[in-house]
Amino acid sequence: MEDKTKAFIIQQILPKLEKYCAFQERSIFDAKQKLLRLGVEKQYWQEIISRLQNSNFINEERFVELFIRSKINQRSWGPVKITLELKRRGIDSGLIEQFSHMLKTENQHELLGNLLRKKLKSVSDDDVRLQREKLIRFAISKGYETSAVFKAVDKLLKSNSSDFEEYA
Repeated sequence: MEDKTKAFIIQQILPKLEKYCAFQERSIFDAKQKLLRLGVEKQYWQEIISRLQNSNFINEERFVELFIRSKINQRSWGPVKITLELKRRGIDSGLIEQFSHMLKTENQHELLGNLLRKKLKSVSDDDVRLQREKLIRFAISKGYETSAVFKAVDKLLKSNSSDFEEYA
């Protein structure tokens, strides 16, 4: 009887998870969250997740690669925030390390600079010290390394102040 119940539950739930995973790249963590929301008992989770992995609906390597790429390109996240979010999702540290080269892109300083320039336009303070604090807080919250943030903010504010001096 137990085997029939298990087979029935898997038969009912598996198509829902396949559709969920086909819509967008998902991790094992995401699949478990979905199973929890669907009210599926934990005793069936491993079987369902194994089937999703075997049929390539879930692939952690593919997930990590696409997650990193999308967070950099679409959300302007820095390496610190991306790494923390991957760890929060239960991604193995070895797998994160495997794709760490993507976190240290050549144009990371350029991305950070563009992000800060855009933010500076919305910072209304005339006090350079307050502008600096807001920009630093913003960039760190986006997940950029503190040392890189300080350098980029100082460079931006220094170049900005020399622009103002030209027009004075």
